[in-house]
Amino acid sequence: MHLTRVQLANFRSWTDLQLDLPPGVTLISGANAAGKSNLVEAIYMLAALRSTRAQTEGELIRWSAPLPQIARIAGSALVRDEPVEVEIALAARSGGAAGGARQRSGAPLTSKRIRVNGVARRAGDALGAIRAVQFTTQDIELLTGGSALRRRYLDVAIGQLAPAHAAHLSRYQRALSQRNALLKRIAEGRAREQELDQWDELLAAAATPIWQARAEAAQALSEQAERSHQALRAADEPSEALTLSYAPADDPSLPESRARDLARGSTSVGPHRDDLLIDLDGRPAANFASRAQQRAAVLAMRLAEAEYLRASDRDAPILLLDDVFSELDPERRERTAGAVSAMAQVILTSADPAVVPIAAGDLAASFEIADGALRPAVSR
Repeated sequence: MHLTRVQLANFRSWTDLQLDLPPGVTLISGANAAGKSNLVEAIYMLAALRSTRAQTEGELIRWSAPLPQIARIAGSALVRDEPVEVEIALAARSGGAAGGARQRSGAPLTSKRIRVNGVARRAGDALGAIRAVQFTTQDIELLTGGSALRRRYLDVAIGQLAPAHAAHLSRYQRALSQRNALLKRIAEGRAREQELDQWDELLAAAATPIWQARAEAAQALSEQAERSHQALRAADEPSEALTLSYAPADDPSLPESRARDLARGSTSVGPHRDDLLIDLDGRPAANFASRAQQRAAVLAMRLAEAEYLRASDRDAPILLLDDVFSELDPERRERTAGAVSAMAQVILTSADPAVVPIAAGDLAASFEIADGALRPAVSR
């Protein structure tokens, strides 16, 4: 898979950008806050169809964009030598900045349109048209953050290969919302407990394919993450086993958790409560690993995600590394560079190109951002 062109209009700090990209490794450098992360975020959205950084999509529209406020991300790629185009347009409702509908954050309410090869698609149907894996310095939260981040790690990887997974998640969420609403009506005396029976059946049926897909993906990712983790290990470091294991919620069934659910007014068991356990030598990496060990573990997880997509589809995803090398020691920088260079297309950013252990002659392209513009970089 090769992203050949990306176009941005009024996305975050970018007023307008058209960038042609070759296969191989592309380096994008620039000072902090120059727009490097915004560019990587946009490229990843072409695959995931949502931002990993924004709390609301209205934040993605450039604040000073002219009316009507519309942000546009478009990408052209070659997928198994076939052209694919993905376009995402975010439009501020009711005029945006000029008194339009806004959220508490100040960002406008938005509507989103997705097109694949010019045809309007729902997000679940468009997922996987372009495939990418993104690693950022914030990924350490995969270990230290809430279980929702780890569930999303699994769901995005699965969804890029099997769009039906997104449909299963959507069906489950609808059933979950209906069951939770019913629990509240029962607590208020406006419904009978027996009405839960049909929703328990529907929710359990919707949960089954999610559990199966996540468990299979977690096993495959764990095997690859351990291989990647060993490859990244410095020569003087002890060998530590990195394992990922899918952990469904403890309670075996909805009927057995009914009394608790009635008391709390919400559903306490199901895929929305599950977790992915990440251990080093059998101990939780979030609690017992050093910061350097945690960085190595999450980098191995992202490399595992890339290999999982490549092995399942025989077409390597685009690998996005946002300022990764700055937080690694020199030996791990070299090992990481060797690991990522094997991918068909890598787009990496750095505020300091000197810390990137890839010779200029081995780069397919190099750009720098200055004064809001992207231009070919001067040779290092």
